[in-house]
Amino acid sequence: MRESGPTFSRLRRWSISLNVALSTIAVLALVTMINYLASRHYARFAVAAHDRTDFSAITRRTLDSITNVVKVIVYFNRDEPLYDSVWSLLKEYNFANPRIQIQKVDSMRDPGAAERVKAKYNLGQAEKNVIIFDGSAGRHTVYEGELSELDIKPLITGQSREVHRTHFKGELLFTSALQIVTSLRPVKAYFLQGDGEHRPESDEKTVGYSTFTELLKENNVRSDTLNLRGAGEVPADCNLLVIPGPTIPFLDEETEKIQRYLKQGGRVFVLFRFLSAQRPLGLEKMLEQWGVAVGRNRVIDSQNTAKSGSDVIVSKFSNHPLAKPLLDNYLDLIVPRSVGKLEGGATPSDAPRVEVLAWASNGRVVSKLSPGPTPEFQPSSDDFVGEVPLMVAVEKGMIRGVSTDRGSTRIVVVGDSIFLSNGFIENMAHRDFATYAVNWLLARNELLVGLAPRPIKEYKLTMSQSQRRTVSWILLGGMPGSVLFMGMLVWFKRRK
Repeated sequence: MRESGPTFSRLRRWSISLNVALSTIAVLALVTMINYLASRHYARFAVAAHDRTDFSAITRRTLDSITNVVKVIVYFNRDEPLYDSVWSLLKEYNFANPRIQIQKVDSMRDPGAAERVKAKYNLGQAEKNVIIFDGSAGRHTVYEGELSELDIKPLITGQSREVHRTHFKGELLFTSALQIVTSLRPVKAYFLQGDGEHRPESDEKTVGYSTFTELLKENNVRSDTLNLRGAGEVPADCNLLVIPGPTIPFLDEETEKIQRYLKQGGRVFVLFRFLSAQRPLGLEKMLEQWGVAVGRNRVIDSQNTAKSGSDVIVSKFSNHPLAKPLLDNYLDLIVPRSVGKLEGGATPSDAPRVEVLAWASNGRVVSKLSPGPTPEFQPSSDDFVGEVPLMVAVEKGMIRGVSTDRGSTRIVVVGDSIFLSNGFIENMAHRDFATYAVNWLLARNELLVGLAPRPIKEYKLTMSQSQRRTVSWILLGGMPGSVLFMGMLVWFKRRK
């Protein structure tokens, strides 16, 4: 029997091999070209119905304006409920502008990287779950507590012991942070001292203002202290004068200096406190010239309190640009005084515009002092009961005959100062209010645009103990068991 010769000649085999090689190279080149084009020209869309990938107009303008690298460090525990929302939204920012570089650091899984981040950005040992924006104009930190709007009504009314998240404020806070670290010019604020005010460098929990000072720094606002009891005036580089809870009556020369500063387009943030309600400070009379009435009283609201009547939980806000972003939020003012618009008399056409920012919904204005060596405000039948204003914003255009480079005068007056101290500023929407007040006073209107928070939908599955046991058996035994059963069937069939 003769052996058959080779099916293909050597030339034929080489021709087939070369054809296969060239086809493979062509396919790889085609795949490479497709991936190259897809990486530069692509469309993205959300698969989940609740995801929203379209940015607001102000966010798109902000992203388009960024030309330098901005580092975003997500210093967050990945097991936290908000981590996925934070990370997915920041990836959208990165997709929209690759100059926004994102780095995630988990203190639990990567302690070495966490220590380096703490050292570089001066984070405290207990500080965690923050997003740090590091850009050419400075740094800004977004805290976990700022990212959500909370529904505390069931907690106040005793219906529930749980506080539920209702909205995610990521876009609002991240876009504001990008504007702060890329484009805002640095400005300077002065804390008035010498009249029993809160100290901006103090870490004391109840009366210290070091956290508020740090908030100014995060908003690209440098700060210093100022005493007007001497010969000096308000400095020319003062973009914002903060008067935090004075307790000692002002000298006439002090109020005159503040008045001159205001007439030159000054910006003042005044926070009163209850300790000064029993005697006038002089600030009250000065503010009357700007249309503001500061009461020598205390306001209580027995239906909206968390501390047995010593505080007022505020939930009613106006549509003023400062207060509008706070709608559906809460403030907890500690023993506040009433602050409203001065009523009575004709209002000139060039009078300052005074708008109430927030009210006590069911307030009582207690004005009667009890007799004795330590007089106290005692409720009486003469007290006003109803909606009580607690804070106002004042704005007045340039005053005729007064030269100014600052623009219009702006004032914010609040009937409490304790709620912005170290021990309370992180509660509810206190930090948000402080940020909005500072930005409005500094005419940073781009940071007051009401970017709508994303609603958070909660899905709750309620099961009895027996149902939970059944599900556990299905997951732990049924699913692996079904795979084993199918394997045994295949083995048995093959044996036949």
